[in-house]
Amino acid sequence: MEPRTSQAEFGRETDSPAGTAYRWDVPGRSATIFIDYDLVDRLGFEIMRGFGAVPKRGAEVGGILLGSAEMGDRMVVRIEDFVGVPCEHLRGPSYVLSEKDMQAFDEALERWRPAPDKRIYVVGYFRSNTRDALQLSPEDLEILETRFPGSSAVCLQVKPYATRASEATFFIRENGQFPTECRPAAFAFRRKEMGGGKPARRPRGAEDGGLDSAREAESVSPGVPATGSVPVFSAPAFSSPPGVPLAPAAVPLAPAARPRTGWFWIPLSFIFLLLGVVMGFQIALTYRNQQPLTAASDPYALDLSVVQFGDSLHLKWNTEAAAFGTARRGVLHIQDGDNQKEVELKQEDLTRGGALYRNSSSNVKFRLEVFPRDRNSVVESVELRLLDTRK
Repeated sequence: MEPRTSQAEFGRETDSPAGTAYRWDVPGRSATIFIDYDLVDRLGFEIMRGFGAVPKRGAEVGGILLGSAEMGDRMVVRIEDFVGVPCEHLRGPSYVLSEKDMQAFDEALERWRPAPDKRIYVVGYFRSNTRDALQLSPEDLEILETRFPGSSAVCLQVKPYATRASEATFFIRENGQFPTECRPAAFAFRRKEMGGGKPARRPRGAEDGGLDSAREAESVSPGVPATGSVPVFSAPAFSSPPGVPLAPAAVPLAPAARPRTGWFWIPLSFIFLLLGVVMGFQIALTYRNQQPLTAASDPYALDLSVVQFGDSLHLKWNTEAAAFGTARRGVLHIQDGDNQKEVELKQEDLTRGGALYRNSSSNVKFRLEVFPRDRNSVVESVELRLLDTRK
């Protein structure tokens, strides 16, 4: 058992099969949460794949937690598995579900609703967090209040880092309400730091995101991804730039011979995790290095350009331009044939260096207005005329 902190107690489990789960307690509360080490390996891998898919901030992933819950003198929740629910990311890299996404979320909830014939079922909600702090957003609270009304529901948030172990915390109801801020101290979300030792043999089907051997016989409903499935990041309007895909799935490695010294051993899951992060960031770096840098010739040029990308248009700007150095927001004006629209861009949107737009006509004009100061702006326009081959 690790030492107590002022707010929470963390350590190895004592009420689950030895060495299989991590225990999380809140002093002063009759609540205990166990999370399987194997789940930590697989969920951590999926979170890092999303983190490496988008430059700088990384894309968030989320879904539902599976396990069991017991209510009595003490609430005990055991988390054994998860189901990832893809997000279209219509509002950037944050895990903010669209109407279509929420439909898939509800289908997953319905499939894993508690029933007498199910050993594990929905016990909570998870989301990776690439924002400033571990805290519940209004969108998180809406999901928890409308989809997880039970008193035993939990929320797991994991904040990924590129150079050290991710951090995580649980949120549970206090006096019937979820706290918006992270009150219990965060803990390292990696098997080694959590005291899990060497990872067990990967369950059959885990290499391709399948269900573990205990549940392989259960069918998967159409449209609902299997446990541990990779989130699908589509190319909606104002999504992350193309050319920065999710890191390719790691190829299962053959068991390596044990080093002669016997003192150094790298978990297989850590190799997968590191491979996903490195490839994601290399792809992102390659994409950014290919962008033209002309800010030296004109410090106020935005270097706005647009090209056709499949069925959409790829709008790009140069984040090295001086105007972006202090800009906290921007406005993108779009003239698409006879239609006009404006899109507010936050600082995180500007730093991505581009956006995708699904046009409806062959003549589209973009005007980007960036505000280095509240009352001063830098404006640049670009227009694209396409040969209309649509029927």
